[in-house]
Amino acid sequence: MEEKEYIVDRIEGNYVILEGKEGNLFNVEKSYIIGNAKEGDLLYKKDKIYFIDVEATKRRKEEIDNLMKGLWEE
Repeated sequence: MEEKEYIVDRIEGNYVILEGKEGNLFNVEKSYIIGNAKEGDLLYKKDKIYFIDVEATKRRKEEIDNLMKGLWEE
């Protein structure tokens, strides 16, 4: 079964490096991504095109921020 959700790991030139749920990394040309993807964005794939999931990205960032809060406080 093909994965449908990915995280932007990094951007290198004309390629976006995506990470799948199993931790596998692969390159996708920027032309296959709708919108201006940034590191940490969550993307979903429909047919051969990737879309930024704005709401899921926002929730993920909030979850990470909440986990980090207690780490740096004394």
